[in-house]
Amino acid sequence: MRILKKKSAKNKNLIVLDIGTQFLKAIVLEVDKERKKGILHSWAKEKISADLNDIYPICQKAITKAEKKANIKGEELFLGVNCEIAQGVGTTFCFKREKPKRKIDSTELKYLVQKVQWKAFDKIRKSFALETGLSETKAKLVNANIIDIKIDNSSVANPLGFQGEILCLTIFNTYTSSDCLEKLIKLADQLELELIGISPSFYALFNCFDLENQTDKNALIIDVGGKITEVGLIKNGGETIRTKSFNLGGQVFTKTIADFLELKRNEAEIIKIKYAKGELSSKAKKKLQKLLSSSISSWLSGIKVVLDDFSKKHKSLPLKIFLCGGGSKLPGIKEALKKKSNFQVKSISPQIIIKVENRTKLDNIPCLALADLALKSSETTMFSSTLKRVMRLIQE
Repeated sequence: MRILKKKSAKNKNLIVLDIGTQFLKAIVLEVDKERKKGILHSWAKEKISADLNDIYPICQKAITKAEKKANIKGEELFLGVNCEIAQGVGTTFCFKREKPKRKIDSTELKYLVQKVQWKAFDKIRKSFALETGLSETKAKLVNANIIDIKIDNSSVANPLGFQGEILCLTIFNTYTSSDCLEKLIKLADQLELELIGISPSFYALFNCFDLENQTDKNALIIDVGGKITEVGLIKNGGETIRTKSFNLGGQVFTKTIADFLELKRNEAEIIKIKYAKGELSSKAKKKLQKLLSSSISSWLSGIKVVLDDFSKKHKSLPLKIFLCGGGSKLPGIKEALKKKSNFQVKSISPQIIIKVENRTKLDNIPCLALADLALKSSETTMFSSTLKRVMRLIQE
């Protein structure tokens, strides 16, 4: 099964679909390959169905709206998916070279990439079967990215021509079920767009961070979505990447407001957004703070369960937490995490999005991060073709 089409050297306008648990967002990007940038001209949002079988008309509606606003027609498609559709895991494997003084060539590197992917896919299939209850044969790799290459514990961008004894490769693999993959490919066909990539939102966020050049290369990323909160663990700049989620997001705060004030959901959502932006009176703020304290405590319990699970497999957890997602803007979320322990809690800044020239008012960080990753995915690297060949080979 050929998943992704071959990348074109021409500038092609790009549609990025962010398929969340509550909303679907469509972004229109004008690609400037000379500047290696994408100009974000417009975007549109639609409520989403949980069933991928029913998603096509919603996607088409959002894309049509965004294209009309931008007066630009999309040609290529990049899909950002929530953790219920696809998962990702970063894995590091190290090899001792028999002839450390021999320079690394492309043949050796391709062989090692293939060896790493076989090992990674074997672990993924076992995890997939445990997570889903489905057969291991139903697990399908969707995408693969080399995160880091180390020779004798020193990171290198391109290992060709280097000497060394220990070569370590860190690869992030995105996987899903064969059923979900077929539906995503069918969606691209229905939209009549050229599918160039599929990625979980978390990897897009990680990809925007330059942890390799920071003193502390460890972090936790918490994305508070509509129905789900996803927590990502990054250790040693990406040598270890794990994600877990729990079914509690921004919707629970909206429901609390709606139930207490006897409002419709959309009315309660407006109040919640105004509260997050600091646009309510002091009296109203105090009432909402008290009202939402119980829901925030429940949300914090979910965070604790995830962090406790991470702690079982890793001796220590990062002290830095980066927050994003609509629900994270709610007053009380950041404060609750700070009180929890000695975490340094920050909201993710839009400044980490370097490839997107944003000419809209869109400030959704996960969505912008997907646009950034989509632009990088449209570029051909020395490893991209090798990874795609290996993915096809091990799944035949």
